[in-house]
Amino acid sequence: MDKILNILNTKFGEEFSYLKTLEVVYNTLERECTISFLYPESVASIENEKKEKIYDFLKSALNLNAKLVLKFKKSYLDNDLIIDCTMSFFKKNYSSLASVLQKSNITIKKDNFEIKTCVALPKTLLQNFDITLLQNNLKTFLQSNFLALFSADFVVGEELNTAKILESKNQMLEKKLRDVKKTARYRVFDVVKILGNDIAPEPEFLVGIKEPKLAVILAGKIEDFTKKSYKRKRNGTEIEKWLYKFLLNENGKKISCVYFCSKSNLKKMDRFKNGDSVIVVADIKKDNNFLTAYIKSISFCTITEAGINLGKEKINTYKTVFPEKLEKFSQQNLFEKDMKYNKNIRSNTFVVFDVETTGLESSTEEIIEIGAIKIENGMFVEKFQTLVKPKKQISEFITEITGITNEMVENSPNIEDVIKDFLLFSQDAVLSGYNVNFDMGFIQKAGREVGFKFENEVQDVMSLARQKVRSSNFKLGTIVKVLNITLANAHRALNDAIATAEVLLKLSLEEN
Repeated sequence: MDKILNILNTKFGEEFSYLKTLEVVYNTLERECTISFLYPESVASIENEKKEKIYDFLKSALNLNAKLVLKFKKSYLDNDLIIDCTMSFFKKNYSSLASVLQKSNITIKKDNFEIKTCVALPKTLLQNFDITLLQNNLKTFLQSNFLALFSADFVVGEELNTAKILESKNQMLEKKLRDVKKTARYRVFDVVKILGNDIAPEPEFLVGIKEPKLAVILAGKIEDFTKKSYKRKRNGTEIEKWLYKFLLNENGKKISCVYFCSKSNLKKMDRFKNGDSVIVVADIKKDNNFLTAYIKSISFCTITEAGINLGKEKINTYKTVFPEKLEKFSQQNLFEKDMKYNKNIRSNTFVVFDVETTGLESSTEEIIEIGAIKIENGMFVEKFQTLVKPKKQISEFITEITGITNEMVENSPNIEDVIKDFLLFSQDAVLSGYNVNFDMGFIQKAGREVGFKFENEVQDVMSLARQKVRSSNFKLGTIVKVLNITLANAHRALNDAIATAEVLLKLSLEEN
């Protein structure tokens, strides 16, 4: 980058000596070279005549096989800007230090022509780094972003309060999880990427978009699709640009969408037409009191009625399976005063469940029974149990394993109704089971097919057993014997769920 300044100084002497090259960016797709210059805050502005003078000379001197774009940025020596730039230095180069660094740890002092930057960090961290190298790197970074002389120093600050940092991180994570769960979503299918990045197939509902928001996933059908070209002046030259506008219609709710298109993406955008179902990632901004979605990525997709129904249907009452209170279990646990469970059990509601199925593959097989136990404060408080009528016949092999026959399920409810009741039963609970990923595969599939997603935290009791039990194998039948737990009539969903719940509680006792 210094070569550019040398070329200018050789041609014009001291006329532009106050400039500093900030960055040079070459865009291969656009065939465009952008050179950004810094100039000091003591210079009010750079006249267009001088900008054109520099442009004309560099275009000829550099002999670029590309469009040349010049940018001029004033270098304000504001303390807050310097602190922000210092924070950026650590984020880019020393992430371990950036994770504990606060703006209050950075002080800026101006001494004649030198700006002194002082950073306070814990001794336990500083001793792991070459301080001289840190100073030189920070000084070089700041001087590349400002027109000034810098010095950098590091001093010993307060020691880390690791417990407080961990607590703060946990609180942030919990808040993030709560925020994610609060956002209602539905599922689309057959996503085909056209522009931008891959998009997760779970858009938000347009009805929930009330304020500006970044990186929102939305879906719907295209309406009023238009393409416009416009002229934009750049360094005295008119350049043609393209703009696409359309309405995104999600079940009657609409939002205006805008996409500024590069020349290389015109053919891709021209593939879209009115009536197409698309999923997009967009920044929602407010223009003249109206919300507009500025598109960043866009893909084709398939939107089903089942998926969109999640936005219409609110599940707050049981329709088919009615859970049963378990006061007997509660009283038994209540009187066992020596039972002290760990924080995981005390701070969460658990739904421990098991499913019986027509086979092993969730993509092709079906649920024929769901059994579940709800645990609060280490007590069994409620049970959920039902047979389910599958669309296919139950094989003799499955009947031999489970004892469930086609005659037994003939008058049972279908999974489309059962899964909604189970969603309500497990709301705000941790879903748990033995080798739970198998059961979750069937539960998630059943939910998707009626437009619902189980977003619960999931914990596997088998993984817990592997950590805490010494055994030749980790089948549920073996583990309950090791722990002296009774498992009667195995391979029936409720019985397996109860045994799994007892394993969970026994392995969650606090050690004296």
